[in-house]
Amino acid sequence: MSRYELGTSIPPANVLKDIADALGVTTDSLLSDEQVLIKDKELLKKFEMIQDMDEETKKMIIRLMDLAIRDFKAKQAYSV
Repeated sequence: MSRYELGTSIPPANVLKDIADALGVTTDSLLSDEQVLIKDKELLKKFEMIQDMDEETKKMIIRLMDLAIRDFKAKQAYSV
């Protein structure tokens, strides 16, 4: 494992999948430098489902989220 962490060795695909399964993450998350900071598991599941949707549906959901975020920020700004 330390050789993988140090970058001196690369695990084969089947080992990479086993590691991801054991950690409950995707192989993409193991290979990426990006960290997912969503701690709410229900919310994370919903985002994962959205990824599989067609582009038009994703755009509509993003617009709805943008509206909700805008309203949330406005309420925060005026409640001070």
